[in-house]
Amino acid sequence: MGTFIVGLAVAICVFLAIRSMVKDKKSGKSHCGGDCSRCKGHCN
Repeated sequence: MGTFIVGLAVAICVFLAIRSMVKDKKSGKSHCGGDCSRCKGHCN
């Protein structure tokens, strides 16, 4: 039962992290600091 609870907690954390990344992407926030010349265009 403990393994199931820990697995569920990890799954929820992963889901929330992915959801946050998707929301940031949709709102135009960049994870590379906004300097596309330094991250070789990965901001797009």
